[in-house]
Order: sequence, then C-alpha cells, then structure tokens
Amino acid sequence: MRRMNEWFKPEKLTTYYFAIEAILLAVALGIVGLLAATGILSAVESWVLLAGGVPLVVAFAFLTWWIPAFYRSADYRLADDELEYRRGVFFQQKTTVPYNRITNVNAARGPLQRLVGAGSVGIHTAGYGGQMGAELTIDGVGDYEEIKDQVLGKVRQREPLATEGEETAEKPRARTDPESDSQALLAEIQAIRQLLEQGRSV
Repeated sequence: MRRMNEWFKPEKLTTYYFAIEAILLAVALGIVGLLAATGILSAVESWVLLAGGVPLVVAFAFLTWWIPAFYRSADYRLADDELEYRRGVFFQQKTTVPYNRITNVNAARGPLQRLVGAGSVGIHTAGYGGQMGAELTIDGVGDYEEIKDQVLGKVRQREPLATEGEETAEKPRARTDPESDSQALLAEIQAIRQLLEQGRSV
C-alpha cells in the first residue's frame, strides 16, 4: 500500500521500457541480418547504408538516454482529495485528477509487463479531460492491484461530482396528480391525431 500524500516512483518503468527497446533492437538487427544473408546489403551503396544506419543508431542512443531521464521526472501521489502525476524530460507536465471525478479504475498487465513484474492502473473520468481513454495511467508499478484498490477506496469515500455540461445536482421533480398527467397526455395525442388527419386530407 502506497503512503498517502507522498510522491512515489513507478519502480518497474525503466525495466519495462528497456524491454521494449530490446525487442525493437532485436527486430532491427534481425532485419539487417536477413538482408545480409540474402545478399541485398552487398548490392547497396555504402553511403546508402550509412544514411540509413546512422539515424537508427542515433534513435536507439537517444532512447537509451531518455528512458532513465523520464523515470527521474515521473512521480505519482495519492493525496487526500486527488491523484497527482508529474513527468516530462523536456516539457514538465502535471496532471491532477480529483477522486470525485473518477468513474472507473482498471488494472492491466500485458505479456511484456508480466515478464518484468509490472502492471498499470488506468484512471478514467467522465467529461473531465475531454478525452475518451484513461485520464491518467499509472504505468510500470509492481503493486498495480493494490494501487487500484487504494484509489477505488478513496473514490468510494466521496460523493461524485456531475460531469461537465450537467447540472451539479438533479432537481427533484414536483409531484403531480396522475389524473391531470393523463388528461394532458390525452390532449397531446388528440392534437397529434388532428394534425395527421389534416395532412391526409390535403
């Protein structure tokens, strides 16, 4: 269980991202090996190989630098009234999700996440961020099920707020007499029938 009001890091995030990078590198090396085995590489000019290889090496070098840099910038916090997330290597961002805006919390664990002992928690809101997917995802944590339960516990303690565009509280309907409602409905139906009959006679 995570401590309340204390920032914590996604401890499995670097392992998870490096596993993705390793798979991408293996695929790239596999393609190069296949091209070399078929003799296609020997037929290509050396400057073409250099022009294609250098950006690939630079991309993998950047990714290798970026993963730990992103990990150092990523923090989560379960506060009393909201969930907070800050991250960003070049552009710092901070996301705040109030518990009373959360409509769904789900835990997920894909095959690669299972391999590194990680999982993710998706925090969904209704109309808060103007997007269809998760408002916030806690990714790369080992105790993802416990975090999900902890967030759900905080959500259940609060009265939900209305979503954007809705009234903050539903106004109670005034009690009416059922007989007068029936009379109004009958008058409405008779007016519609009269209009339909006028349309047929034209």
